[in-house]
Amino acid sequence: MLTMRLGALLSARARRFIGAALGIALAAATSAFAGATPSLAATSPPHIMLIVMENEGFAQIIGNTQAPYINSLASTYASATKWYGLQDSSLADYIALVSGTTGTHSAPTLIGELASASISWKAYMEDMPSVCYTGLGIGNYSKLHNPFVYFKSIRNTALCNQVVPFSPAFGSDLSSNAAPDFMWVSPNECDDMNSKCSPLNNDIKQGNQWLQATIPTVLKSLWYAAGGTIIITWDSATKADQSGWNTGTGGHIPTIVISAKSSGTFSLGGNHYGTLRAIEEAYGIGLLGASVTTANGDLTPAFG
Repeated sequence: MLTMRLGALLSARARRFIGAALGIALAAATSAFAGATPSLAATSPPHIMLIVMENEGFAQIIGNTQAPYINSLASTYASATKWYGLQDSSLADYIALVSGTTGTHSAPTLIGELASASISWKAYMEDMPSVCYTGLGIGNYSKLHNPFVYFKSIRNTALCNQVVPFSPAFGSDLSSNAAPDFMWVSPNECDDMNSKCSPLNNDIKQGNQWLQATIPTVLKSLWYAAGGTIIITWDSATKADQSGWNTGTGGHIPTIVISAKSSGTFSLGGNHYGTLRAIEEAYGIGLLGASVTTANGDLTPAFG
């Protein structure tokens, strides 16, 4: 009888010991899994850069030997072959890219949505004389290529402090890993193909040279390595091209999407509203203005 009681007691103690051990192990495993869950479920915002060039159509850029670097990007990454501007007006097209409309400067903006979602952003304006400069164009800087200062919701708030001169902020932010999640880039009027400037006196060659000097800096950055996507687009085609996609007469424009996953011809059609839609979808924010209209396209699949 004593032997049976001792055996039962030891068995009970063994069971408690084993149960406790299993409980500790389970708790540790649960704790470890719980600690890992945020990194799996709560992903960081994507990194997207939008570079806007000027006044050249698809036929003037793609296949042009004066733009070898741009064409190397188009053949290496994703080239949208049916993408269109909205108007033969720089400001209207730039406004469309940040608000989903060409007709008002009081509409909600992509910037407002990013800020509300605590997603970092910055606009880099080449040759703009100072942070949040709201004056007229000066030198090779064009105010018409800076849509942000036309919106009171940006111009009259602290958001305007994120509209900065391209140099030295652009290179510094990328090299120090301080670049924001969304980056807008407007080259100056010489470098965006708007004007013929010395020493090349050829707008396409000048723009090609600027991109060749700029893009490698981005591709080598930690910002790009962390899932970066670069969109290079043009505001509108040549004045002779009044074509559009679903709406608008901005002409057939080149649009190139650079990412680790993007490649090949992107043959779905769209316009600037479809570019805005892709950016909004990537960040998980609301669709603004005409970007909600599926007929205006969606550049998302070109991201890869």
